Amino acid sequence: MRKLIATAFAAVSLLVASPAFSQTPPNVLIVGQIAEPKSLDPHAVTAVNDFRILMNVYDGLTRYKDGTLEVEPALAESWEISDDGLTYTFKLREGVEFHDGTPLNAEAVKFNFDRMLDEDNPYHETGPFPLAFYFSAVDEVTAVDDLTVAFKLKEPFAPFLSNLAYPTGLIVSPEAVKKSGKDFGRSPVGTGAFKFEEWQANSRVVITRNED
Repeated sequence: MRKLIATAFAAVSLLVASPAFSQTPPNVLIVGQIAEPKSLDPHAVTAVNDFRILMNVYDGLTRYKDGTLEVEPALAESWEISDDGLTYTFKLREGVEFHDGTPLNAEAVKFNFDRMLDEDNPYHETGPFPLAFYFSAVDEVTAVDDLTVAFKLKEPFAPFLSNLAYPTGLIVSPEAVKKSGKDFGRSPVGTGAFKFEEWQANSRVVITRNED
């Protein structure tokens, strides 16, 4: 049976709706949130309330090891750092797809950071991106080949790998952004363990187990 997470809003409603909870189907987890999400676009939000949902829908190039702030591989299976600390070259995992069936490749990663950092990018207007300054040290992102992406920094920046593990570094589907534009945050598409299913305003967000 597929699993899903339903995110319910308003703690008071959880107390008065207890009979409904007794009818919760198997393999369903209901999590109370303090407020309606602002958006499910990881590049456009700043609230931990939203991040709790986003971390299930998306992956980043790196992630934090459970219970620590130590960085480990995620969408990137490995990376190399140049001797001068200015170039980070990531090797991406093979065979990863976004929930819409499009491939996770170097061009997709480049799209994500160009969208946030390049004011002339045609999809920069799908913002704003309030935490893009986390990556202000990035000078250029290059798709070296299909599964290799390189970040050239303006100067050495020690927290770079850690910032990639932060929710602002989560990778979204370029094709979904192109399709939905400013409404992408209401129809999110990532590569994570759960896929977006529905968002009922002031009621719930439902995400469903990613069988792939």
